[in-house]
Amino acid sequence: MNGFLLVNKPPGITSFDVVKKIRKITKIDKVGHMGTLDPRACGLIIIGLGKYVRLEKYILNFTKTYIVEIHFGIISETYDREAPFFRYQHIKKQDISPKKIEEILKRLLGEIEQEPPLYSALHINGKRAYELAREGKNLELPKRKVKIFKAELLDYKENKFPIALIEFKVSAGTYIRSLVKDIGEKLGCYTITSFLLRTEIGHISINDSIPFNKISKYWKENIISPVKILNFPLIKVDDQKEKRILNGNDVLLPTYEDKEILVSIVNSKDKFIAVGKIKGNVLKPEKVFSTE
Repeated sequence: MNGFLLVNKPPGITSFDVVKKIRKITKIDKVGHMGTLDPRACGLIIIGLGKYVRLEKYILNFTKTYIVEIHFGIISETYDREAPFFRYQHIKKQDISPKKIEEILKRLLGEIEQEPPLYSALHINGKRAYELAREGKNLELPKRKVKIFKAELLDYKENKFPIALIEFKVSAGTYIRSLVKDIGEKLGCYTITSFLLRTEIGHISINDSIPFNKISKYWKENIISPVKILNFPLIKVDDQKEKRILNGNDVLLPTYEDKEILVSIVNSKDKFIAVGKIKGNVLKPEKVFSTE
């Protein structure tokens, strides 16, 4: 069986725990997640089934939307609650306000350079960064360019340790924990990510996902096609062009595209057969899938 499942991952389990459960329930050998979530994070995760696991590289590039809860006046080496130790800071009422937070959020919009957390799943010389950090290794992770499309303050509560609720829409590879740390540094106070929920991946919403504890009951009726997941422009080809595409050959189209675009390709029976690129009037297959 081939397709995709949308799952609402609870906090406290890894993304691979979701994969293992689905593999056990469905008896499908090839199962993989299309982008990980930290164990403490929860929300939308896309699971590929069967041959469509190969579409991971396209889905990983989708934008992500999160709602994050920030506690001010608390800090940890992991930037979240996973750490064994925390440091605390007295926050004065005049130090933080909704207006000050909103001003900082405006400055974060657009392309920024971000340093990933030391406690992250990035590979460094064949090891995960968090493994090296736990070993006490002195790490300097290279900064990366990311884009912040939306940064909106949803709620703010004054407290001994004030709490803010913020919605971010970001490019692939953005670390929300690092954004939270940046907000604290710009305000001149400690910050920690106390809760993180992923609500969207590209055009796909958490509202369409299956709760983790209901997978066994609802998975069969909720398998989604690659055409719907990818949401690329659709190209339908005749039988002759289908044969060429399945053999990895280019085909000519009657239309012309100035800019290179990714497309989903279906055959005359509307079955998905490939992801391709169009430039000019040439359609080049990139990932090909037999309909057998």
